[in-house]
Amino acid sequence: MHKRITIALAALTFAAACTQDPTAASSNELVLAQSSQAIADNVAATPSGGTNCEGWFRRLLDTLRTTDDPEARAFLEAARANRDSAWTAFQAGDTAAARAYRRTAFRDVLSAVIEIFPNAPERTGLAVDNAIDRIEKFLGGRDAPRIRAILAHVKELRVQADQAFVGGDKVTALALNLRGMQILHRLVEHVRDNHRDHDDVADGEMEAVGD
Repeated sequence: MHKRITIALAALTFAAACTQDPTAASSNELVLAQSSQAIADNVAATPSGGTNCEGWFRRLLDTLRTTDDPEARAFLEAARANRDSAWTAFQAGDTAAARAYRRTAFRDVLSAVIEIFPNAPERTGLAVDNAIDRIEKFLGGRDAPRIRAILAHVKELRVQADQAFVGGDKVTALALNLRGMQILHRLVEHVRDNHRDHDDVADGEMEAVGD
């Protein structure tokens, strides 16, 4: 059930996010994007799961198999309830409400992650910073306008994440850091398709994790 709504909402997001810019990315920049994406994935990879959305979710479930944490489980139950509400809203034709419930469900999952791994926002942010630094060093002076624009955007997300963290909103901080990592994880697609809204595409992909 949740798979169907995820696919449907993702299709709507993709259609809205794609631009009709006739200027395609050069083949050379796509090759650079492939290498840059691999750099980001290597940075995110860890023996225990990875500092990306899928990695944290997998680590959360693995931990809950052997550790009882009532608060984390309550957050996951809330996430399930919100996904059910999203499906109900989608069936009723209210895609805006469906998206809102999906977004809330995702934040519930992040709350569970932070309950088990309180340093998840900081660790993810450091991984994003490391990935950006390595990619920029790899690019050097080579021409890669779309990649550089995306890196600049991810840096802006990092600033917003740090501001949220300082303000005490660790869930938003983790969400923004994970968004940045997800964009880097799908860098080739973002460069090739020249999405109008990189954030919306990345959020839709992450909200599908665990369905």
